[in-house]
Amino acid sequence: MIFLGLPYLKDRLMKILICFTGLLFLLMQNAAAQLCQGSLGDPVVDITFGAGSNPGAPLGNATNYTYFPNDCPEDGYYTIANSTNNCFGGTWYTLTHDHTGDPNGYMMVINASYDPGVFFVQTVQGLCPNTTYEFAAWIFNLLQFFACEGMGIKPNITFNIETTSGTVLRSYQTGDIPFGGDWTQYGFFFTTSAGINSVVLRMINNAPGGCGNDLLLDDITFRP
Repeated sequence: MIFLGLPYLKDRLMKILICFTGLLFLLMQNAAAQLCQGSLGDPVVDITFGAGSNPGAPLGNATNYTYFPNDCPEDGYYTIANSTNNCFGGTWYTLTHDHTGDPNGYMMVINASYDPGVFFVQTVQGLCPNTTYEFAAWIFNLLQFFACEGMGIKPNITFNIETTSGTVLRSYQTGDIPFGGDWTQYGFFFTTSAGINSVVLRMINNAPGGCGNDLLLDDITFRP
């Protein structure tokens, strides 16, 4: 029989205790991260564009683009629709529903302008100071990968949070939104400072128009 001795046993117990403490710390960190990701409050702004038959009503002052009351808007135009169907010879994806999944739910169908510029704006009032908010939206690149001889322009969007006088408080860029036929959420977090109780949410098209730069927009949210 081999007698290991008290010092050896104390060393082994100390190593086991250190390993257990490290594992417990990692588990606690992971739990905290999950809690953080799941702690968003009810939206202050929740824009789903509503629902109904095609086409939906124009957005008015919420965009600088021109409303097109039919399918397949041209460059610099948009429409509000619950589906897309064989636009531009099938070079756009055909969708039978919006991102929200509501019956006949609307989405904003955008054929971006040749010149970069604002395509969505919304003023938010009654915000709390020293509070973190998420500004996000779901975006779908409409162009099929084979369109434009595989050289289609990808949407590229800037999200701005501004004061009501136009000073940019925080900005985020999506980068080029890839082809692939899927809804993806883009957005970022922003913390209000003292004295800021109203902001302007602005979404800006950065890419040029032409063959491509076509997208769907849905479920725009601003939430604590």
